[in-house]
Amino acid sequence: MSTERQLEQRYFDTAAAERERMRVALTMAPAAAAHSGAAVRIRREVQGLIEQIGTPDDPVAFGRMDTEAGEVLYVGHHGIRDDQRNVLVVGWKAPAAAAFYEANHADPRGLRLKRTFTCERNTIVDLSDLIFAELASSVAKLTAGDALDDALLTDLERDRTGEMQDIVRTIQAAQFDLIRAPLEQLMVIQGGPGTGKTAVALHRVSWLLYNSRDRLEAADVLIVGPTAAFTRYTRTVLPSLGDISVAQRAIGHLHPPVKQGREEAPETTRLKGDARMAGLLRRALYARVGPPSSDRPLQVRIAGQVLVLTDADLRRVIAAARSSMGTFAEHRKIFRDLLADHAADLLLLSQKQARPATDPMVERIWPTFTPMALLRDLFGSRERLMAAAGDEFTAREIGALHRRSAERISDESWSDADLPLLDELEFLINGIDDQFAHVVVDEAQDLSPMQLRSVAHRSATGSMTVVGDIAQSTGAWARDDWDDVLTHLPSDLPQEVYELRYGYRVPKQIFDLAARLLALAAPGVTAPEIVRNGPSEPVLLSVDAVQRAGSAVQAATVHAGKGRSVGIVCPARCREDLEDELRRQEVQWHSAARGDLGRGINVVTPHEAKGLEFDTVVVIEPEEIIKEDERGHRLLYVALTRSTRYLHIIATGPHLPLPGEVAPERPAAAPEGLTAASERPPAAALLPAQTRGAVHEPVGTRPSVRRPATQTIIDSLAGDLAEEMRSHLAPALWPAVLDRMRELLELERS
Repeated sequence: MSTERQLEQRYFDTAAAERERMRVALTMAPAAAAHSGAAVRIRREVQGLIEQIGTPDDPVAFGRMDTEAGEVLYVGHHGIRDDQRNVLVVGWKAPAAAAFYEANHADPRGLRLKRTFTCERNTIVDLSDLIFAELASSVAKLTAGDALDDALLTDLERDRTGEMQDIVRTIQAAQFDLIRAPLEQLMVIQGGPGTGKTAVALHRVSWLLYNSRDRLEAADVLIVGPTAAFTRYTRTVLPSLGDISVAQRAIGHLHPPVKQGREEAPETTRLKGDARMAGLLRRALYARVGPPSSDRPLQVRIAGQVLVLTDADLRRVIAAARSSMGTFAEHRKIFRDLLADHAADLLLLSQKQARPATDPMVERIWPTFTPMALLRDLFGSRERLMAAAGDEFTAREIGALHRRSAERISDESWSDADLPLLDELEFLINGIDDQFAHVVVDEAQDLSPMQLRSVAHRSATGSMTVVGDIAQSTGAWARDDWDDVLTHLPSDLPQEVYELRYGYRVPKQIFDLAARLLALAAPGVTAPEIVRNGPSEPVLLSVDAVQRAGSAVQAATVHAGKGRSVGIVCPARCREDLEDELRRQEVQWHSAARGDLGRGINVVTPHEAKGLEFDTVVVIEPEEIIKEDERGHRLLYVALTRSTRYLHIIATGPHLPLPGEVAPERPAAAPEGLTAASERPPAAALLPAQTRGAVHEPVGTRPSVRRPATQTIIDSLAGDLAEEMRSHLAPALWPAVLDRMRELLELERS
């Protein structure tokens, strides 16, 4: 260990000891309580504080700043002080840490040096220094303020675990500007694959909670993800930043609990997501309010007198009850009071005397409903649908909404598109109790207007962080810009759209292949600038249909056996064969459909893959992925860009190559133990045929040529060896290792 590392390690050990002193002091605090009730309250508060200072295994710091004036400040996930209240480590969210992220070659913010630590637990395994005077003379390609931090690329080379790695130490100045933007706005973060948009949004939550703690607590923040699997995937990030109790929910869980599973036609799904449904539901709800259908007026005896209520009387009271803002239940309560007042005035009685007689009439005139009961009755009646539709729906659309209801409400099964309708009815009938001061919604580009209304109902202030990528917008509500999303997220606060420019996660070799799809998938979207290379080229396998599942499982198990997380992106038509093969080979796997992502092999649909990332991705049948969705090219773009390191594409033919390229040949048998089952065709050859006339060779690339299986073997082994060297040895030692390998191989040949 170098002298510098030894000195830094001593500091880390000292800070860790002080952190443990803080932990012990907090643990003992409940014992000093005056009584048991106070002890319980203190214990609860202490537990939150203990979680905020990190675990004993966490590194105390990830960075250090040296100012031109000679001051030194360490930056970590959590602040640490000694027993004299001297700051040993400042938390990354504190204003004092801002220069760590803001400093760049154009404006070093008074810093001479920025040091980044790489740690295993609290042991420093490496450190790297950025000296700003030297940086200023070497910046070339990137614009001022966006120079890349080597620690970022180092971090991205590491294996992923299926959970987002904490990338606080790698946040760039441009991203940090978004993180610390004012609370009072609706911010849209547009970013291509691997630009860090989700990480920026989550770190923004953490920063806001720290710097706006006088008006924002963790319980005031809601994070909405596209699926339960995605929510589990991000759930560990905020606790690692010291923030607990932030609500995180999937978009499909913003509704009353119901039995799900109904399937319906795509056109019905889209219709139910239309914003017009909000008006239909309101009209249907209030259509159930009114005088009973009878030719005779209502009569009731009160205190020996007969009260006669005509339709005109009742409609006036109903109109008065609805004249104020409020929910259906609140209007009903007002109606109940006004009806008793009306009866009391007519009969010269007190409201207390009139109410026992008028209350039984209220349920006949203004009945109560649950969202489920109202929607079941509405969809089960063509007449009610027609009355609520007004002039906004066609007869064909009314027919699409009409369905036969279950005999009992408990037996009714609901579709995914029904869920935001139930939520809208809950909002209309009872209001939304769980509103939040700040809402984050991820993968927002796909949400229907009715889903967006569900999100908007949770916002008490209009303050939101909206995250997504228009190029990945698919499904029934695929969009080409953010205007339509913002239309359904009304806010009196300023609305701003920001774009992340650099892609850090997806290797250049993989993204160059995926980017060919953008010409058809999203011609108006600017691709991010990719700043890192991966360990190898994509592996493209052309196989027979009977080999497809086996080849996919083989590729996945080889990578999983090396400790890598693997995502198999599988279209619906191939799912059964794939799972049968996994079971036949007794391979354990996780399924996003079960919300069960983890280390090892994960099976996901193209839709479920959104927002996820894996060390290795195996994409099955690109043609089938395109056929599954009207925006299938975008789905394939999503599938290809989930990888942080390795990509395998497995497909059956025929596949026409781009002009000037050689078509793939049928495979010979693969050598035992290797993933390749065929010759390796050019990258473009396995792109779906629809894309080939519309894409072009990137400037500076050479025509692709056919590569034999032996070359694939060489590339695979060489890539693994190179990665091992890169991960464990300093570059200065590489020549010596290569020389020694040559010696050993010469011995083998002899």
